[in-house]
Amino acid sequence: MSEVNKQNESEKKENVTESQNEKVNENIENNRLKIGTLGNFVLSAFVVIIIGTGALTYYLIHTAKEDYDKQYNEIVSNLPENKLQNEAEVDSIANIIDSAITEVTNQTSQNGTTITDDSDKKLMNESLVVLYNGLILDTSKMDEVTLQYIDSTSEQSDKYVITYYSYENYRKQDASLGILSSQVYDGLAKIDDVGKIAISEDYEAIPRTVKVVNTVPTVVSDNNPLISDYDSVKTLIADLDGNGTDEYILILANKKTGFSKITAIDSKGAKIADLASIEKSKWKKDTNTEYYLSISNIEIIDVDNDGIMEIVLEIPHATGNPTISLLKYNNGKLQGKTDIECSLLVEE
Repeated sequence: MSEVNKQNESEKKENVTESQNEKVNENIENNRLKIGTLGNFVLSAFVVIIIGTGALTYYLIHTAKEDYDKQYNEIVSNLPENKLQNEAEVDSIANIIDSAITEVTNQTSQNGTTITDDSDKKLMNESLVVLYNGLILDTSKMDEVTLQYIDSTSEQSDKYVITYYSYENYRKQDASLGILSSQVYDGLAKIDDVGKIAISEDYEAIPRTVKVVNTVPTVVSDNNPLISDYDSVKTLIADLDGNGTDEYILILANKKTGFSKITAIDSKGAKIADLASIEKSKWKKDTNTEYYLSISNIEIIDVDNDGIMEIVLEIPHATGNPTISLLKYNNGKLQGKTDIECSLLVEE
């Protein structure tokens, strides 16, 4: 092949290569433009979303603030002028209003209801209400207390018409709306449609199991040999103070002598105290009916919501309602009245 032909052939190859390179570069440039256009679109959409979200958030905050300011101004405008002496006093009132709103909101959330619900008025009640057989039981002190009727003529009587949580036989029964009974005498009434013990708040009133057995635990009998003198025995076993060890409440009766009593024993089997007793000479004289203190005279329940179960002891009387002896056992100490001698005799 001549030199001229070789040179022509080389030039053709160079022209083809340059043409191919130009096409490749053109494709690369087109792809770059497409990618750039897509990226700009995504970036623009993202910016629009951010701006839209910010605008919506600002609108919601601004609207909520306007509503709050409107309600606040209405409340403040209704206050006596002489109470708004300066800006600091206004701020103080605002804080009080905010605290009240927060408190009501929290209570409403916890109870799942509102204060306008007639079946759950306990949110308007200032303190815990505990009833025993429909009468008011004062749980403010550990002592022998008298059950109280409700003055149905008082404007305050309606505060007892609330939802109660009922307990009996060492377990929760149900929840029901208490009903003010018809007049008993002299305008005094009690609450019907509730259990033996009724509590106005729904908390764990029996936080630990209470067991009932018809025998005496070995740790008790080994340390109290005289228990064998009784032919009727029931034992309540419960960790009263929540320290991990059980205490024992014994209901004892001697059917030969007619004597019965209720006794508290600690976890090691040592007697804490005799709580109450009745002997045959104190039974009613106008009837042949026998009377022994029994398991129906006692409930174990946390009536003041402190995590410690109280002993609620019903003390019978010849006439009228019984009294209640409240006792609390905690850290090895027993609070409340003990050694109560019961009597069904009518005083002359």
